[in-house]
Order: sequence, then C-alpha cells, then structure tokens
Amino acid sequence: VAFVVCRSLEGLKTFSYLEELILDNNLLGNDLLLPRLPHLHTLTLNKNQISFQRNTCKMSKLESLLDHLAEVVPSLQYLSLLGNIACPNELVCKEKDEDDYQRYR
Repeated sequence: VAFVVCRSLEGLKTFSYLEELILDNNLLGNDLLLPRLPHLHTLTLNKNQISFQRNTCKMSKLESLLDHLAEVVPSLQYLSLLGNIACPNELVCKEKDEDDYQRYR
C-alpha cells in the first residue's frame, strides 16, 4: 500500500492474516491506528510523517506509536522508519551522527 497517500488504515482489519505490510511514502503520522494484525511480522513505514514530538503526557508521540504497535501487532519482528523525522540520518541532517542512529536501532 505504498505511494497511495494513505491517511487511514481502517480497511486493513479485513486482512487479519497479513504477515508483511509496506506503507512507505504515504501521509501517515504518529497518530496512525492499525487494527489488530496478530500474524504481521514485518512493517515498513518509510518516508511518512512520523516524528519525535511530545504529547501532553511528556511521552513522545513515537513512544505512543510504538506502544500501540506492540499491542496490535504482537508478532512484529521488523519495523523500518527510514525517511521519517523520527529516524536520525546523518546524511540528511548535519545535527545527527552515527551515535544518534545507533540509539534509534
């Protein structure tokens, strides 16, 4: 479902046996809500709008997103966030370095 400018993932609940899901190059942010996908082991959210912003609970929106994913995709083994603000990239942002990237991993 890459390159289709998704903002909602409502229709995915029909595909509860999905094992891999590529959602690259869309408009998905930290507020994305996935339905329960118990068999999903690979999820890529590259080049979306996921960031480190803080919410009112002092928990980062990224942490909230990761908590949501842990709940609805319990079999997740691989998550890629490349190309998002939440993924440090020293080639794009001079303020980031290899240590930032290693902390991200």
